[in-house]
Amino acid sequence: MAARRARNVGLTDQDVQQLRDQLAGGKRPRVQLSGSQFAAAPSATVVRIGDPAVDGSDYLTVRVKVNGVLDELAFAPAELQLGRRRPAAEPVAPPRPARRRAAPVAKPRPQAARPAPAVPVAAPMAATAPISEPAAAEPPSDPSSADPSSAGSSPASRNARRRKPTSTPTVSFTVASTGDSWTVSANRGAKGIVKHVPVQPGVVTALAELLAQPALLDAVAEINQTALSQAQARADELRAELHRLEAVLATHRSPG
Repeated sequence: MAARRARNVGLTDQDVQQLRDQLAGGKRPRVQLSGSQFAAAPSATVVRIGDPAVDGSDYLTVRVKVNGVLDELAFAPAELQLGRRRPAAEPVAPPRPARRRAAPVAKPRPQAARPAPAVPVAAPMAATAPISEPAAAEPPSDPSSADPSSAGSSPASRNARRRKPTSTPTVSFTVASTGDSWTVSANRGAKGIVKHVPVQPGVVTALAELLAQPALLDAVAEINQTALSQAQARADELRAELHRLEAVLATHRSPG
């Protein structure tokens, strides 16, 4: 499109360099088409600036809408010109409010001075009244000593009567036997503290002895004696089994 006749001078080398810098900075500069075939001089967006030694004279590619169709076309610098910015509109000052005329203030009319009324003068008293001495001030009465029942009507005393006595929290322990073992559980009121914690039989025997209850001692001794007998019998069986296994191991040793 370099053969088209431009109506304006076109872009100078400085303008082209300015457009290159704007493209490198990520901007999309605007230009106007100045060819004779564009009577309205439409505005276009520069999308690429090539090298005239490689792309020829039409090395500027712009995006323009022609006849309602958006297309990318190549132009020479002489066929383009920098887009003109519209001058910013001057701010319009708001209209000043119309001044209101103040209503005329009526001047007060002077009034004639009236004579002051005569004040009657009282005749002097023949004798003065005797001055009585002030009575001694009574000491303030103590509200608590005046009425014995008033002490109980104060807010502090009423709140004291309304308060319910706080109950002491209760803690309960339960020692139970499970087969040949013992466990202990504890509750603080309705809340459980510990549950089914194992306890050694010797500890239970010592606790029963401290309580000094014969029936309790017999019950604990019966359970512990049964558990002890079973454990002793099991230990004897294991010792006999161990002795037999050691004899078998001895037969596998080479004679020295």
